[in-house]
Amino acid sequence: MTAPPDTDPPIALDLPESGSGVRAARRRRLLHRRTFRRVGYASAMVVLVAAIPVLATIGYRALRDTTTGRRIDAQNDPNKPRYEANVLPTPVVLLAELGADNTLQGLTMLALGPNDTGGAVVFIPPSTVSQRADGTLDTLSNTFGTGDVAALEQATANLVGLSFDQTIVMNADQWQQFAAPVAPLTVDNPDRVAIRDAKGRTSTLFPAGRLQLSADQIASYMQVHNPSESDLAHLNRKQAVWSAWLEAIKAKASPGAVPGETTVGFGRYLLGLSKGAADIATLPVRPQSAPGASVETFVADPAGVQALMAQDVPLPTPANAGDRARVRLLSGVGPIGSPNVVAAKIVSGGGEITIIGNADRFDYPTTQIVYYEDQFAPAAQKLRDALGLGEVSKSETPTDVEDVTVILGADATAKYGGSGG
Repeated sequence: MTAPPDTDPPIALDLPESGSGVRAARRRRLLHRRTFRRVGYASAMVVLVAAIPVLATIGYRALRDTTTGRRIDAQNDPNKPRYEANVLPTPVVLLAELGADNTLQGLTMLALGPNDTGGAVVFIPPSTVSQRADGTLDTLSNTFGTGDVAALEQATANLVGLSFDQTIVMNADQWQQFAAPVAPLTVDNPDRVAIRDAKGRTSTLFPAGRLQLSADQIASYMQVHNPSESDLAHLNRKQAVWSAWLEAIKAKASPGAVPGETTVGFGRYLLGLSKGAADIATLPVRPQSAPGASVETFVADPAGVQALMAQDVPLPTPANAGDRARVRLLSGVGPIGSPNVVAAKIVSGGGEITIIGNADRFDYPTTQIVYYEDQFAPAAQKLRDALGLGEVSKSETPTDVEDVTVILGADATAKYGGSGG
């Protein structure tokens, strides 16, 4: 079933004075909920460094000026200096697929593209080893057991290096319910699927080749394993289902193609993914040697996972509070636009972009990377290395809103292209 929607009110736009600690406490509560809402979009954006989908934002905020510490007036015009807005992270959920015995049979990450159009579907082998919240290591399926959703979510977040808005639990009946409007699905089955009885005899459940899957067959088709079949080979069938399913929803082009609510939960992701290009992939893992083990286990390829997440989740929230430096990204060369090239560099450098906007003026010749506490000096330098430009300095003005401010200068425009307006 899908997790119940958050009923809390939208994020308040009025903020207490910087340095009071109230903002930080509020941020921790919001991060724990892992739910972000839109309350408005920036308009009249001017492209700064790339003509890629515009960063979504929620609301306008009055914040302190980074370098002078002066209180500034609320600025709602994105074409003017001192405009700032909160960044809406990439929507991402975890889909836990249960078998008849309530054990974990499948795990899939879904991420939406800008304006809920397209995105990514990433399959995660349940037998992948990851670190639990208590620091111990075990497979994701063992961590879940028969129902520990919170433990599964945290272990998966640690594995992929980002957090999820929610975890959605699906059983066979729910698969049937969601697929029914566009079933049967036509899939190209890569391999014959068979089962073996107690006497060692095999019988075919699904032949190789083109199949017509009814709604009540989909869960079984995705979960059943051939004798001695690797999880990675098994995931090819899941890819066939998802590819056919999203195409069928797109082809039907009617609200009824996805049942129930389509603005929240699984319905939102199904509809959004079907609207545009969806990257369908398996998490980069490799088999782990385990002498005497009765099941195959995997370990992640860290570089491969990082690259895939950077591609599919361009604006992540951290797996754990404090894992990433909070970055306030401002344009010092003209109205902020869609700085996705720069954003990708910042995220790859360990930053979490929480605020985007314009600096106090538009004549910065050199990018400024400003940190506020000594503990974030290494993070600032890492961001400078990721950007390949800029000057790092410390501000004596305290703030608990961000850890580092990046003000893009003319050197960034020269390096990454675009116009500051």
